[in-house]
Amino acid sequence: MNDLTPKSFRGLVEASAGSFLTNLLGSEEGARASARVGLAFAAAVRAAKKPQDLYRCSPESVSSAVAMSALTDLMPGGAMPLVWLIPRGGELQWMPSHRGLTVLAQRCGYIVRAVPVSHADQLEIEMGDVVKHVADPDSWPTSVSELRGVYVKITRMSDGASFGAPWLPSEAIAQRRKQGGPVWNQWPVEMAQKTAIRWAMARGYVPIEGIEMQQALEA
Repeated sequence: MNDLTPKSFRGLVEASAGSFLTNLLGSEEGARASARVGLAFAAAVRAAKKPQDLYRCSPESVSSAVAMSALTDLMPGGAMPLVWLIPRGGELQWMPSHRGLTVLAQRCGYIVRAVPVSHADQLEIEMGDVVKHVADPDSWPTSVSELRGVYVKITRMSDGASFGAPWLPSEAIAQRRKQGGPVWNQWPVEMAQKTAIRWAMARGYVPIEGIEMQQALEA
C-alpha cells in the first residue's frame, strides 16, 4: 500500500490522467475529456467493493483507468456496468464489458448485438456467418460448459443494412478465456459476449473509427 493520503492520491491520479488526455488529444479535446476525470475517479471509488482496494493500487494504473473512462465516457459501476475495474497484483485494470463495446459501436453508427447460443439451439452457418438461429426458450446458457458459441449481429443504424452475423465457437472463446481473470468466473456468458464483439471488431466486421474506440479495444 502506498503512503499517500486519499486526498493526495486522488490529486495525483487526476493530475496524471488530465495530462495524459491532453497529450493524447491535444489541448481543446483534451480539456473536454479532462473535465470528466473527477467524475471518473468518483465512479471508480463507488464501484470498488472495498474503496481501500483502490488506494492499494499504483497511482499510475488508477490514473490510466480513470483516463480511459474519461476518454470513452464509459463509467464503472451500476447494475449493468459498461466497464469493469479489476484490482490485480497492485494494479488496476480497466476492462470494457460487452455493453460498453456496444455503446462505442453505436457512437460509430452501428448496432452490435452478441447472441449466446446453447447446445440445444438449432443453428445454420454459411461461410462463417449464422444464417438461421432457432433458440430453445428453455435452455439459456449460464456457464461456459452450456455455451456452444456466440455470434455477433451487425447492423448499420443509418439504413438498416446488415453486415453479417460472424460466428465464434466456444472452443475459440475458451482459448481467450485462458488469458482472463476472475471476471470470467462471475460473468462467464457476458465475458464470452464481450470476447465475440471484440473479435468481430478487431477483424473489421464492424467498421470502427475514433481514438476512443481504438483505445478501448486495446484495453
